[in-house]
Amino acid sequence: MLKRRKILLFVLILFFLLNVDFCFSFPADVQPICNKKYFPKVRSLISEAKKSIHIILYISRYYQKYPDSSPNKLIRELILAAKRGVNVEVILDQSDWNEKNTRENKATAKIFSKGGVRVWLDDLHKTSHNKLIIIDGNYVVIGSTNWSYHALDKNNESSVLIESEEVANSFEKYFEKIKKKSEEFIFQPQALKKPSWGKRIKRLFIEER
Repeated sequence: MLKRRKILLFVLILFFLLNVDFCFSFPADVQPICNKKYFPKVRSLISEAKKSIHIILYISRYYQKYPDSSPNKLIRELILAAKRGVNVEVILDQSDWNEKNTRENKATAKIFSKGGVRVWLDDLHKTSHNKLIIIDGNYVVIGSTNWSYHALDKNNESSVLIESEEVANSFEKYFEKIKKKSEEFIFQPQALKKPSWGKRIKRLFIEER
């Protein structure tokens, strides 16, 4: 009986160890980048990235009517990084309850995909409320700041820049874990619809005159 209890206790402990995410402390340099300090620091980090940029965002907006808005500049900076050979991967939230955010994130995903940035949409039944950036396996930006006009230019937002390979490696594993349960978004331009024979004849004999 005692032996059976020991075996049961061992199994329970093993199950606990295999199913619990442990938190470890690592040496790191930490810099607060709240409110208006976030945008210039993040833009600089992206422009100087050499190897990789991995991002998870709950909200990412591209404003067609405001090309010089802060979120647009960050999105374009990511596209430029991808064009110079940096591995840029972005995970955006989609959900079965927030139709507006899903629709607008997909619009941004289209811009990313067209620009050469690989982008994923997370599990439809799981909200990714993250605002996480990992750069070159050494820098992590994390906090409350979404990539939207209000978050970058109007709100009180708190974020930190962490310089630590150990912290970055931990978040890289977290990024990959979420990516595995997400679907890659691939932009597929619609094929141009050929005009009917009637319209072709009209163009040939009438509109060309």
